[in-house]
Amino acid sequence: MNTQYSPAEIQAWVAQKYPNRELYLQPYGYNTTFAGLDAGTTQQAQVQIAANADFVLLGVNHRAQIGAAQTVSTKTAPFVRLLVTDSGSNEQFTNSAVDLENYSANDGKIQNLPYPRIISGRSALTLQVTNYAPTDEDYETLDIFFSGVLVRVLRSI
Repeated sequence: MNTQYSPAEIQAWVAQKYPNRELYLQPYGYNTTFAGLDAGTTQQAQVQIAANADFVLLGVNHRAQIGAAQTVSTKTAPFVRLLVTDSGSNEQFTNSAVDLENYSANDGKIQNLPYPRIISGRSALTLQVTNYAPTDEDYETLDIFFSGVLVRVLRSI
């Protein structure tokens, strides 16, 4: 699904989730890099969410670097499965690891989640990636970027 949220839609959605509160929304993103993700291997990382704000996740982007030089027209879709677990709720985003391109398109288009997701402050996202390439395709780096907004409650109204 290729969805683009307008700022007004984001503000309205967040206001419904935090009723009777004056809010401050700040565009923000969290990035993590996996290095040396060889064929047939799995790696894990944690992304710490700010202590003073919840994070509304709107979309995920990725970039995988293989040993060969790549251009926009020659880059390959990575054979990587991703499982994301929210440590605040202990919920997985999917019932099992799914192809990374279910979250993020390889063609550079904005591909937001079908529905925003609130991740509580002071929690973390645990990311598990698995390289399932059918050939010996190793990724020198795999960057995964979570884009959204930080939500700070200024006061109750």
